Amino acid sequence: MNQILFFGAVLLVLSNSALAQFENTVGGQADSSVINVSADGVASSTPDVFFLEVSVSKQDLDFAKIQPEVAKLCGQVVKAAKEFKLDPARTFTRDYTIVPIRDNKRTLQSYSVSQQFRFALSDLKQAEALTTAVIKAGATTIDSIQFTVADPDELWELAREDAVKNAVKRAARMTKAAGAKLGHIKTISDRGNQTLNLGCAWSPSDRAQTASDGATLPEGDHVFFVPPSAVKFMVTVQASFAIKTQ
Repeated sequence: MNQILFFGAVLLVLSNSALAQFENTVGGQADSSVINVSADGVASSTPDVFFLEVSVSKQDLDFAKIQPEVAKLCGQVVKAAKEFKLDPARTFTRDYTIVPIRDNKRTLQSYSVSQQFRFALSDLKQAEALTTAVIKAGATTIDSIQFTVADPDELWELAREDAVKNAVKRAARMTKAAGAKLGHIKTISDRGNQTLNLGCAWSPSDRAQTASDGATLPEGDHVFFVPPSAVKFMVTVQASFAIKTQ
C-alpha cells in the first residue's frame, strides 16, 4: 500500500522576557547589592544539511527467517540511497539490535531484528526524493528528519554573545528603573541551549492521521515537506551584577 509521510515542525518559543532579582547580601550596604538577570540570545542561518535516520525492522519467532530478510531490505535501502550525492563524512550505519520479546511469564514470543541508518545530504532539494526512495526500498520506520546546519559552533558563539549583551541591557534598564546604577559583572554562566529545526517521525502503522481541520489526510507514494527557511540557535545565560545607589 502506498504511504505518505506527514511531518510536524517542532517549534521553539523564543521569549524576550528577562528574569531579574535584587539581593543585598549585607543589609544596608549598597556596594554589596546585586541583580541577577536571565537572558536569551539567538543566532540563525539557512539550513545546509539534511539528516535522515531510518530503520529496517522485522519481528518473528523464526529468527533464522527474519535475519536474512532484514539484511536484504538493508541492502535495498543502501542501494537506493547511494543514487543520491550523500555526505560520506556524516552518513553511517547506526545500531543493529536483536531483541527477544517475552510475555509476562518470560515465555519467548518472537525476536525483533532492527538495523538503523543515518544519511546526510547537502543538496536539500533532493531531501524529498531521498526519503521517498528509502521508503520504497524497504525502510520500515523513518526515525528522524532534520534540516539543520552542519557546523553550528560559530552560531552557538554568536547566540551566546547576543545573550550576554541582552543580559547587560536588561540589568541596566532594571537598575535604572529602581533608582540605582549598574556596577561591574560578578558572575555569568551558560544555562543551556536549544535549537529550532524541522523534525518528524513516521511509521507504516500510522493509518488514521488527520489534518489540523480534522480532515483525513490522503495516501500517496511520495513524501512531501518544505524545508525551514532558517534554523535558530538559542542560548540562555544567567548573569549577576553589582548595583550602586545613586
